[in-house]
Parts: sequence; structure tokens; C-alpha cells
Amino acid sequence: MKYNTKELEVVYKKILVAVDGSDISQKAIKQAAELALKFEATITLFHVVAPLPSTIRTSIYEQQLIDGIIEEGNHTLDEAKNDLISFNVQVDTDMIVGDPSTEIITKAKKGQYDLVVIGNRGLGALSGFIMGSVSRRVVRHASCPVLIVR
Repeated sequence: MKYNTKELEVVYKKILVAVDGSDISQKAIKQAAELALKFEATITLFHVVAPLPSTIRTSIYEQQLIDGIIEEGNHTLDEAKNDLISFNVQVDTDMIVGDPSTEIITKAKKGQYDLVVIGNRGLGALSGFIMGSVSRRVVRHASCPVLIVR
């Protein structure tokens, strides 16, 4: 993040957007696109796949489940990237398996992002609760500013 000392304006050049396919996630993507246009920033759409519970990991269907989840994650990222075509901004995508809040915080720090954009809730009631807790953890521990979209 750079500060223009003349006007004390914050400038974002690298924006990380947490994507989960929810409606609020799509709002976050569009908000990030508006900021990217204003600041001529790049956007990375980041999808985190939570690891399978240990009871499922021992199942003979584990690989099929993992393949399905990864395919769904790629579809989510493709749709999110398509939402940004009309904005004409530079977009990258990334996906990882892990704890969502930990992975978002780590990606933001290691990638030296200037801003993280995340929805305040995710998919469904249970996922919404989880995503809410994810966004709270990201706000508390991120190495850069975090924009929560409602």
C-alpha cells in the first residue's frame, strides 16, 4: 500500500478477494472491481476449500469427493472471473485446501496484498455462520486492511 503524501490518499495495487460462490461473495467481487478500476489494481480471486472431516477421509469415496469439490471450486472461480470481464481489470485466480481464515490471512501476507475484500457471510445458514467467523478472524489477523461487504 502506498500513500500519496500530497493528498494522503490510500492507493491499492493488489487486491485479494475471498470467493465462495455466494451472493454476498459476488457483491464483494464487484466492489473489488470498482476499487481496482479506481486504483488501476490487480485482483486475485481466492477460493479456499475446507478439508474433509476425518470420518470422510477414510472413506473409499474420498478421492471422488475431493475431485468433485475441486471441480466445484474451479467452477466458482470461473464464474467469478466471468463477472469481472466487463470491468476490464487484470484478474488472477487461486485455490487451496485448508482452513479458510488461515489461508486468506497467509495469502494476503505472503502475496503482499494491499487489501482483502471478503463477504460478511457465506453460503447457507451453517456456512453463513462459518463465513462470518472467517471474516472476523481475517479482520483481526490480516496484515493489511480488510473490506467486509454486506
